[in-house]
Amino acid sequence: MNISQRQTLVLKQTQKLSMTTELRQSIELLPLSTIELAEKIKSELIENPMLEEIETGEKKEPETYSVSEIRNLEKLEHQKNTDINYSDIYSIEKTSYTYDQDASDRNQKMIESSVKSENLSDYLISQFRLLDSTDEEIYIAEILISMIDEKGFIVDDLDQITKEMNLSLKKTNLVLKKIHNLDPIGIGAKNIEETLLIQAIILKPEEENLHTLIKFHFKDLEKLDYKKISKSMKISEEKVELLAKQVKKLEPFPANSFNPKKTDYVIPDVVISESEGQFSIFINDEWIPKIQVNKEYKDILTNSCTEAEKEFITPRVNQASWLIKSIHNRRQTLFRVVNSIIDFQIDFFRKGIQEIKPLTLKEIADKLDLHESTISRITTNKYAQTTWGILELKWFFSSGVKSQEGGKESSKKVQDMIRNIIKEETESSPISDQEIVEIIKEAGIDIARRTVSKYRKILRIPSSSQRKKVKELKSN
Repeated sequence: MNISQRQTLVLKQTQKLSMTTELRQSIELLPLSTIELAEKIKSELIENPMLEEIETGEKKEPETYSVSEIRNLEKLEHQKNTDINYSDIYSIEKTSYTYDQDASDRNQKMIESSVKSENLSDYLISQFRLLDSTDEEIYIAEILISMIDEKGFIVDDLDQITKEMNLSLKKTNLVLKKIHNLDPIGIGAKNIEETLLIQAIILKPEEENLHTLIKFHFKDLEKLDYKKISKSMKISEEKVELLAKQVKKLEPFPANSFNPKKTDYVIPDVVISESEGQFSIFINDEWIPKIQVNKEYKDILTNSCTEAEKEFITPRVNQASWLIKSIHNRRQTLFRVVNSIIDFQIDFFRKGIQEIKPLTLKEIADKLDLHESTISRITTNKYAQTTWGILELKWFFSSGVKSQEGGKESSKKVQDMIRNIIKEETESSPISDQEIVEIIKEAGIDIARRTVSKYRKILRIPSSSQRKKVKELKSN
């Protein structure tokens, strides 16, 4: 055998990152809200007999707050303190019929500001009336919406209906297409296949393979015949499987996603209070179950037990211990991150939004010697109760706009300035974006007109020409 081909054993040292069960569990708990954490603990108490709840007497139920109220607080406060009700603009704006997140948000705001509908039909009709439609189209829409069944489909023959109602088939189909774009997306389709295709086209317009899969290979998809689909579409089976996973994320029965009585609530995960110039942080988790490893099973494990008992008890005791440690780590990380946010945003906590500063996840991560992903997870789905209201922890992070002194001002501060400038404008002469630029520059902040336009849209404030048109309509 040639020496160069000889097989030998070589000892080699390498570094490899291995995610342990403990680390994975700790990471999974970070993004959970306090409510979600409580549910997780209750679930573990049921599934793992090695865990037991520590009785601490009567638990005080925490105060809950509506998510929608919290998230819309700024917009609602703005509308309350301004002469213009910007929801009026929605009756004159031309609405796009392709899926548009901004349009969806505008519609949702209008819907939430009105009396809640009791059924799906009223909910859909109220949305359709926001569109740029004729009286005839609204009439056709009301007929079509009344035909939607409990699953969200229209199974009746449109040809027959249009003849009986003396309607134009072409116009009826155009109205139906508009209905498909309402919330829930895909409502009014004739079957599962069509609603999935509508949802895929609207939500994933660039995924042509996904559209083809649903449109031409739905029966094979139902049979999970990936090989046949792969051969027909000339793509790999792995690609077909990935597309199938995307299909599973869509809603086969669009009416199922409508639940008008459901209201999401949050409990502040952190309470921040000030006393004599000093800030205190209270992690609001006193009401969630306190847990420990079951002492009886622990004693069995440490004393005499059979191999079968040991095999059953050991992994569950370890899992219980890891859960307890992960909960503790989550609590400590949340406290450290909130404390750091206070340090960075101390002027905001003392004086309000005009003193909010630009802040990034990296700045907090560097200060605490943690990874940015950890900061992102621990601030996800978390709320802080402050002097200035209940705010998402993510709210404290914002980009910066250059000041004339060379520093940076928070984009949130600039947005608040734009809101106040427009609030003070005269009815006969709305302030243009360029005029807003000049006013903000006088305050020492350099900003481009396109940035003003962007922030104005974020604030859901129409352009000066649209605001002027609203004033004219209201005065007539």
